[in-house]
Amino acid sequence: MLSDEQHGFLRGKSCVGQLLSVLDRIGKNLDMGLQTDILYLDIAKAFDTVDHKLLLQKLIHFGVADKVLNWFSNYLSERQQRVLVHGATSDSLPVTSGVPQGSILGPLLFLIYVNDLPSSVSSPSVNVSLFADDTKCFSTIESLSDARNLNTEFKN
Repeated sequence: MLSDEQHGFLRGKSCVGQLLSVLDRIGKNLDMGLQTDILYLDIAKAFDTVDHKLLLQKLIHFGVADKVLNWFSNYLSERQQRVLVHGATSDSLPVTSGVPQGSILGPLLFLIYVNDLPSSVSSPSVNVSLFADDTKCFSTIESLSDARNLNTEFKN
């Protein structure tokens, strides 16, 4: 269901596992005298930027429907937030994006949201490895064209 390249918040996977997987590929390239270029990506305020409508579409893609989909829609919608500072409370404002942090569902919903990132990379020479929102995109570089392919993937 979730991409094999995702290592965040999943039983049996870890940040260390992701790192070792990438280092293994780099080591094999080094043994063959090949260069590996890596792009490190981090989504700022990742959990806060999840678009609710797009997340619901992705849940549908995963086969979530009917009452369960309606439950998720209700879970994400009509949330309010306010801030308490030195005893003063702000007015409530609607929460229009993001997944609830500190909840059990928040990390899972985020993983579903970013799940298609590895498959959205069009160049077969570019590998993607994820730990939640921290992403490593890397490629074996045998020519200038290979380096351009890695950079081109992220211009759009």
